[in-house]
Amino acid sequence: MDSVFGVVGGGFAVVAAGTSAQRSSYVFSNPDHDRVTRLGSHLLLGVSGVDGDCLRLREETRASVSTDKISSAAGAADAARGAVLACAQSANAMIASYDMSEGPTMYAVGGTAPPHRVDKYGAAGCGAGLCTPVMDEHYRPGMTVKEAVAIVDRCIKQVRRIGLASFVIMVVDKDGAREYARRIVKPKADMEKKLSERTCSVNSKQ
Repeated sequence: MDSVFGVVGGGFAVVAAGTSAQRSSYVFSNPDHDRVTRLGSHLLLGVSGVDGDCLRLREETRASVSTDKISSAAGAADAARGAVLACAQSANAMIASYDMSEGPTMYAVGGTAPPHRVDKYGAAGCGAGLCTPVMDEHYRPGMTVKEAVAIVDRCIKQVRRIGLASFVIMVVDKDGAREYARRIVKPKADMEKKLSERTCSVNSKQ
């Protein structure tokens, strides 16, 4: 299920985004099509929506960030909103940055509304309604990155109740923006092949 969500901690922000398992083999084999990507050394963009709109939103926002030398989540969010209104109407975005003076900052972008600052956590896309109660229950101030990612994993588990999805998880803090983990759903054919190989291996040992 197409979903994007993020958690803001005391000195970091985590953004995760995923797409349906039917597309995961293609999307997650090519980093150029990841739903979370670095826009700068301390700037992340996560997107959800129709594939074409997600790609347009990412590329238009990346171009604006590069041209205007944007380094803040607020500035990137304004650029993303412009892209959504112009050519990516189905897309939603979560944008996070880290600044030494301000710390972590996150904004949500979608529809015609102005960008919304996210102080604790947020979600958009098909799985938003499932993720928000999880975040309500488990979020607390002062969490570590590991604890925030544990909340993200709980959200992924909920999203997968209504549709298998693979996710990319990224974090941004004083050390920069980087990939933290991938939660990949293997295509059914690959899973069946591995199961068959495992069965053959067991039979050969008997």
